[in-house]
Amino acid sequence: MKAKLIYRIIVLLTLFLTISFLPRLIFDYDPTLIRQTQLFTIVRVLLIFIFICEITALFYYFVVKSQLNGFIKNLISIVYSLLFIFFLLEAVFMFVPRSHFAGIPLCAKVWFYRYWKPINEYGYRDKPVSSTSKINIFTLGDSFTAGHGLKKIEDRYSNVLESMLVKNYSDLQVINMGVNGSDTKDEYNTLMAFMKESQIKPDFIILQYFGNDIERIAKKNGIRFRGFDAYKDLPGGLDQIVKSSYFFNYIYWIYPHADVKSYLTFLYQSYNDEQSFNEHTKDLDLFISYSREKNIPLLILIFPFMQDLKFSDDLYIQKLSVFFSSKGVDYVDVAKLIEDLPVKERVINNNDGHANAKVNRRIANEINQFIQRKHILSVVN
Repeated sequence: MKAKLIYRIIVLLTLFLTISFLPRLIFDYDPTLIRQTQLFTIVRVLLIFIFICEITALFYYFVVKSQLNGFIKNLISIVYSLLFIFFLLEAVFMFVPRSHFAGIPLCAKVWFYRYWKPINEYGYRDKPVSSTSKINIFTLGDSFTAGHGLKKIEDRYSNVLESMLVKNYSDLQVINMGVNGSDTKDEYNTLMAFMKESQIKPDFIILQYFGNDIERIAKKNGIRFRGFDAYKDLPGGLDQIVKSSYFFNYIYWIYPHADVKSYLTFLYQSYNDEQSFNEHTKDLDLFISYSREKNIPLLILIFPFMQDLKFSDDLYIQKLSVFFSSKGVDYVDVAKLIEDLPVKERVINNNDGHANAKVNRRIANEINQFIQRKHILSVVN
């Protein structure tokens, strides 16, 4: 009997450690790893089921049918009930998605797996591209353009804009080339690479800007950022538990944490460093020069940090407004479009500060008005 008990305890410990380790193998969403993700998910659910069966059998044979006194039985019953409920919740929360600004939580990885689609032939989160469309509008940017946090691509400003324009321009497409984490230089390279591969030329370019676009140049110039220090508010050892459990991880990330304060300090230093800002504007000049050389209308969308419009204005919007005005470049200050909205009506959730569907609709409407006002597509049509 004792040997059998020891054997079952070893089995339970092995299962527990394997279940805890598997979340570490599920990295950020990658379309090429869908089968691996599915395999890990099936294996983990199966192991949780086996674990629950094992503790139930252990509880029945060594507690219920034993001669233990009442107090010990009640105590073990409580422990068994807690373990049963926890692992049941763990299995459920493996399938509960919730987006996060930096994609750190496990539930954010579930969100990407479930909603980051469709992926077109060029690798972008967008519908297939038509090579015969008469009017082609390019939208370039980072996660705000790609639609981070939006479950449907139809809610993005690019798609909403297309639905508005096709009413007047039948042979038109808005091509979304948003890439999470890209900066201005990346976006220019994306533009060049896409035109070379697709042989499609833009009739109108929309470039989306966000406050982290200066990051690469600032780091090159010696402004330091140590990276996001997630889970630092957890005492030693507890962070490993939270990282390994979908349930505890979800609960932990329901509320915002101070994981971005050091990053905002880094951005403040970056925009106030004259050398970094001047070098950064050279990347913006790439778009300006190209659009003028090819006589292609260009519109810049300046996105703020949705949770703090004033901070964004003081940090970089004012500086960029002066720069674009001096260059005679058209731009939209998104902060002014949404200043009447409370924070909760601008963002995806309290951990994901990306623009929600309502904000995207306002942006699309503003671009549409700009196109009509400036007669941007009249010549092409």
